[in-house]
Amino acid sequence: MSFSSRAPPPAGGQIAALMVARPWHVAVGSVALGLALATGPKLGSLVGAVAAMAVLCGCRAPALAALAAALVLGGAALGELRLQAIDRSARLVEDGRTVHLSAHLATPPRPSAFGSSAEVRVTGGRLDGARLLMRVPRWERLPARVRVGDELRLRGRLRGLGERDRGSGTDRDATAGADSFDFAAYLRRRGIAGELLVDEARATGRRRGGVPHVLDLMRERAQHAVAAGLPPAEAALARGMVLGQDEAIAEGVREDFRASGLAHLLAVSGQNIMLLVALALPLLAVAGLGPRGRGVALLGLVALYVPLAGAGPSLQRAGVMGAAGIAAMTLSRPASRWYALLLAAAATLALNPRAWEDPGWQLSFAAVVGILCLGVPLGRAFSRAAEGLIGGGDGQAPAPAFGAPASGSRAPASGAGSPAPVFGPPALRARLPALRAALARGLAEGAAITIAATLATAPLLAHHFDAVPVAGLPANLAALPAVAPAMWLGMVKAGLGLLAPVLPQVDWLAAALGPLTRLPVAYISRLAELFAQMPGGQVSLPLPSRAGVPIAYALLALTALGVHRAARTLGPHAHELAARWRHRPKPQRLATAAVLAAAVTLLAVRVLAAPAPPDTLTVRFLDVGQGDATLVQHPDGSAVLFDAGPPEAGSARLLRRAGVRQLTAVVATHASRDHHGGLAEVLESFRVGVLLDGGDGTADPGFRAMLAQAAREDVQIVHVAAPMTMQAGGLTIRILSPPPRPPGPAPEDPNPRAVVAVVSSGGFDLLLSADAESEALLPLQLPEVEAMKVPHHGSSDPGLPQVLERLRPQLAAIEVGVNTYGHPSPPTLAALRRAGVRVYRTDRDGTVTLSVEGGGMHVTTER
Repeated sequence: MSFSSRAPPPAGGQIAALMVARPWHVAVGSVALGLALATGPKLGSLVGAVAAMAVLCGCRAPALAALAAALVLGGAALGELRLQAIDRSARLVEDGRTVHLSAHLATPPRPSAFGSSAEVRVTGGRLDGARLLMRVPRWERLPARVRVGDELRLRGRLRGLGERDRGSGTDRDATAGADSFDFAAYLRRRGIAGELLVDEARATGRRRGGVPHVLDLMRERAQHAVAAGLPPAEAALARGMVLGQDEAIAEGVREDFRASGLAHLLAVSGQNIMLLVALALPLLAVAGLGPRGRGVALLGLVALYVPLAGAGPSLQRAGVMGAAGIAAMTLSRPASRWYALLLAAAATLALNPRAWEDPGWQLSFAAVVGILCLGVPLGRAFSRAAEGLIGGGDGQAPAPAFGAPASGSRAPASGAGSPAPVFGPPALRARLPALRAALARGLAEGAAITIAATLATAPLLAHHFDAVPVAGLPANLAALPAVAPAMWLGMVKAGLGLLAPVLPQVDWLAAALGPLTRLPVAYISRLAELFAQMPGGQVSLPLPSRAGVPIAYALLALTALGVHRAARTLGPHAHELAARWRHRPKPQRLATAAVLAAAVTLLAVRVLAAPAPPDTLTVRFLDVGQGDATLVQHPDGSAVLFDAGPPEAGSARLLRRAGVRQLTAVVATHASRDHHGGLAEVLESFRVGVLLDGGDGTADPGFRAMLAQAAREDVQIVHVAAPMTMQAGGLTIRILSPPPRPPGPAPEDPNPRAVVAVVSSGGFDLLLSADAESEALLPLQLPEVEAMKVPHHGSSDPGLPQVLERLRPQLAAIEVGVNTYGHPSPPTLAALRRAGVRVYRTDRDGTVTLSVEGGGMHVTTER
């Protein structure tokens, strides 16, 4: 073996040579830079052009330097024109003006605790073509069965985009959790001109036409087919993973995916494009299409899939990169991943120069850059390590690729010059080494991509969300085997949906694939839930300063360089150890591998196993947002749940985290969405002994649907009427209110007749009064208690001091979330302070856990 004594050129010289040798890369990158700089002051564009010229002049390419500077300025000019076009509608939105207008529904309505919201595009009038965020309050309803593309006649009040939106604390969908969140800037990045606070909405019966109408119909068919044969929770996840339609995913589930580092699976991105191409290529080859035909078909599929899946920034980037790669493959030209990435940046910024300010856009590009910089070399290193450990046999070289003879050898003969058999045990045994090596390479490359993307996005996650999901790496590795099956099955179902108008018989096939699709989707969902609750799964790592982001990336690059140099130094030793490992007897290797696998499995089970039920009396005031859900667990295993919050709270997930296996009793205190809304999911997810129906004969459709769910699950239903006492294992439940009422319709206000109960065990008493305030409580025989839930989320209640004087609680919990009602009210908080009660709030403390043991109470909070 010989080595060259000539030293390699310095890294800077290599970069300069690459830039000069890739003028198209420089040109497209210059345009993208100019488009991004268009969002800042004009001086920034000039500085960017001068910087580009200086760098290329330093590379001794003056002509290319002049071109790059011109393209930076040209891109900035183009970006300014595009911004003017986007902002033209925003300037026409008159803040506070009441308007009557027609608009097409552009996105599915997204429910929230305060109503729902959706994007609409105005048709006609001075706001013609403007995109508005329509907000429908909870007391208003959109027309039944409204669909994307339907025309609505709307009456409401306009609200412009102003700085007052920053941290207002009002309903801002799932995107406005932090106090510093600039909602106005978020809407501007999406090209939305303003908000419309709706007072009245009705359907006109018309739909938008042309290509958007065709896409609407195709999207509906695909969505219906993807959900066919799946339970609601898995159907929502499948639509999110395959089509980007995540509005039906419960917020609790969405939070699990964020905390576990699996949120990218719910954002349609480059992974979807890659899997679509991987699924379609063999089918097109079987159909007999040549290379150019396959390329044209793949480009058509990508062009169809991007708008079907919502055409978000990450998908736009992925679509451009995928199209560039397909074109390069079709034309038999080497595909440049960097050129495709720059082209994608330029294309997305040309559509909206503000796109780069969006965290999703930044994370998407950072992940791709990380994969190109770290994932490719890591993948090679991991693959070599895997092949070195596996080998092609005992001490032999790795097996050749599947179906290919080894170089310099002949294929073994079978008979007189006949080819080797391709079926049967002998052939299978002959191919096992190649299959094993291919599997190892696939896992190694998947692990490398996951590690690279995780590291590359960590500084941005710390900057935007003040935390880094450490659990993301193992979670993504564990999800790796299920992602492709889930996506492919969902895509096949979507394709069957698109074929349904021509071949109606395929509908049954899409539904038949539902149970098969549920397996990987449910597995991924369960992984998200488990890793989200893993101790230390999220590390708080705030990086508030923008200047800190490039510093973090510089430190990351230096660390990667140090690891690379250390790997080169230790490489010979690693090869020697791998060789020694391969030469060990096969039984010894198998035994060692089995012991390691068992150890890893036991560790994973220990870390990820669902919590066991508590061994002490425990009360949990669950954080379900603006709503009520209280869980009481006894050491004997019995558990009672009072309400379950709104449907988007995902209370079933919180119960699993609390170690609930089954529920002895569930109490629906009254008909109110923020109390009974989540009970249907609970009844479906757990075995329930008895349901105490506090609906008081309500006709509320949501409450009636919950009772129907209980009947389907064969749950015993008992109508509540005080006085009433029941035993639930070691827990005693005494119902103090409501008393029976005369026949007739339920009262319009259900709060005063909500279930009021005292839950007791030993010497501990807990008062739970739902939304029944002092007017309903004071006439009752109220006992002294150790703890209580403050009525009605802490609303203003003049009689609360008298209630506290009679109850004399030591501890009180207020179950409340972000709201526009002023809960909890200052007078209520003042009354609790004067009474000397320790107060906990779920909006600040998260889930509050009260443990009772040895006559004392111990409280832990989630945050």
